[in-house]
Amino acid sequence: MTLQTGPILLATDLSARGDRALDRALQLTKELGTQLIVLHVMENHATTARLTTPVWRRLSTDHKALAERELAEDLSAADVPTEVVVVSGDPLTRIMETADSYGCSLIVTGIARDETLGRLLLGTTVEKLVRQARQPVLVVKNRPRRPYRDVLVATDFSAGARHALRAALQLVPNADLTLFHAYDVPFQSKHTPEDAVSRRFHQEAEQSAREFITGTPELAGLPQPKVVLEAGQPETVLSEYSFIHRSDLVVTGTHGRTGILRTAIGSVAERLLESLPSDVLIVRVHDED
Repeated sequence: MTLQTGPILLATDLSARGDRALDRALQLTKELGTQLIVLHVMENHATTARLTTPVWRRLSTDHKALAERELAEDLSAADVPTEVVVVSGDPLTRIMETADSYGCSLIVTGIARDETLGRLLLGTTVEKLVRQARQPVLVVKNRPRRPYRDVLVATDFSAGARHALRAALQLVPNADLTLFHAYDVPFQSKHTPEDAVSRRFHQEAEQSAREFITGTPELAGLPQPKVVLEAGQPETVLSEYSFIHRSDLVVTGTHGRTGILRTAIGSVAERLLESLPSDVLIVRVHDED
């Protein structure tokens, strides 16, 4: 699934942390010359509401009017077309319904700052959203001090990875791209020099990278992306690389039918959502549907 030129949907819980996602969504909307749809879902579940809703809103007798007013104030200085939608119901269902009904090309959301609460939210709405939504999902964690420049694309050189790369190119066409691939070197016999075997696996990864780049016509005419190949578990070596190089955005793909895949690229998606400080773009692949 790659990005088209439809509106961007921001799903917000009106928390202070969500302001980061709002600012990033506004910045991307302006860059892409599209419209921003801002959605707030009034949850029906009392327990969830107690955890995620500020006290001053829980005490309000008219949550919908209050949410609409606050969002209108937040968007009053926006220099892009915007529309506010406030509805009741299950957040996951309402987000997907709204994204589909408006023909949105991207869903933007944030997560809670508190680690425990963040895990709770990832385990419910955000994690389910990246499994089920038709659109790529951008999870914003950082303040958008600048447009995305250094973009790290996790790849296993599969068709799914190419979908993710294409989405990255459409979302941030002028960014500096790094293609990151982690390859596994299996246990070796004592009769085979480990360094020779490792070199062979590295050479095979280099060949796969060349074929992957050649087979992605969207890269034609663009600066050649940097390619990083490292031996090890992807969720470990990619995390280390992104921490050290402070990537603005990490992009990865995932399949929908089985949720986040238990393969290289899927493990990376899950780990990135939970642990990395960078923003993360998750691109769902529909091949299995």
